[in-house]
Amino acid sequence: MNGTTSNDRARLHAIETGGGDDPPLVLLHGFDGRAEIFEPLAAVLAAEGRRCLAFDLPGHGRSRDYPGFGPPKVAARAVLGDLQRRGIDAAHVVGHSMGGAVACLMALFEPSRVRSLTLLAPGGFGPQIGVEPIRRMMEARTEEDQRAALQGMVARDFAAPADAVKSLGEREGREQIRQVFELLFSSGHQGVLPLGAIAEAGVPIELLWGEVDPVTPVSQSENLPAAFAATRLAGVGHMLTLEAPGDTLDAIRRAMARAASTGTEVPPAR
Repeated sequence: MNGTTSNDRARLHAIETGGGDDPPLVLLHGFDGRAEIFEPLAAVLAAEGRRCLAFDLPGHGRSRDYPGFGPPKVAARAVLGDLQRRGIDAAHVVGHSMGGAVACLMALFEPSRVRSLTLLAPGGFGPQIGVEPIRRMMEARTEEDQRAALQGMVARDFAAPADAVKSLGEREGREQIRQVFELLFSSGHQGVLPLGAIAEAGVPIELLWGEVDPVTPVSQSENLPAAFAATRLAGVGHMLTLEAPGDTLDAIRRAMARAASTGTEVPPAR
């Protein structure tokens, strides 16, 4: 019998690369993104001997029909459930923007299963949010529109690569994305995470933020609990994986090394 079953819809799509015995690396994109945004970083880390899983989050890409999509808490439990199905007891987690909020909730819900967090301009660190850049990307109809919207998310003097739009949200199946937008951003603000409780989860946390981010204000990286080790990048906007891939890789490696220093795993080969 052909067609999509409810069991199919309850599974997340992931791009898997690399291998090895160390805890894998889970990569979570932002709102209206998809797993491909992490392909260049995953290629580097996979070559270093790290298994990488880049997910399409519920309501996005090839996970657009995931039941109950929308709230970050649903996405967090969905990723944790998917890892369990794959037989993965624990993982390092990287999250960009909305994916950063999802990563934080994973550590809050099941801290023993999160070895480290690397948060890239995460959502949920304060009520302010740049709704208009998000809306422009969501409403982009063509690749040209997407390129223009992307330029509104990066530093003014950064020229996004010509092929960068291939890693952004698809133009088809936009109803789910609009529903998520209405849920998360229609008020002009965003929900705020219980940052104190996340800090107390005991997970090493590296926080990376661009100082000219037009979406998640860099001021939200200030006055945080000591567990959040923050690095701010001058002249960098919201799209850290595109604008500062080297700094992003360094932050991920620092987080994994901090986890290794606690004796939870052996550092990956360089």
